[in-house]
Amino acid sequence: MSACEMGDPKIARTDPGMRAKTYRGHLVELESEKTKSGGWYPRATIVINENRRIKKIPILGRRRMIFDSRSQADRYALELAKIWIDGRTWGTNGHG
Repeated sequence: MSACEMGDPKIARTDPGMRAKTYRGHLVELESEKTKSGGWYPRATIVINENRRIKKIPILGRRRMIFDSRSQADRYALELAKIWIDGRTWGTNGHG
């Protein structure tokens, strides 16, 4: 499912330097990293607040999946995070 089909998440900034979005009530911090070769490696963290405890779930792209820009890598990382959140919501990834 594409981002358009799932609905575009709203931007939720946690601090001035942090790029973050929300999806189905979950905060997704976008943290794509620049590689030595100048490409971008997709990375995100899902922040879950349950029972007054904060859990941080790292979402990592495959090492071979390198993008030309940070925004491309962030979009891919967000799609991976959405898949994890949907699996958790629907109980299909062992975390529901």
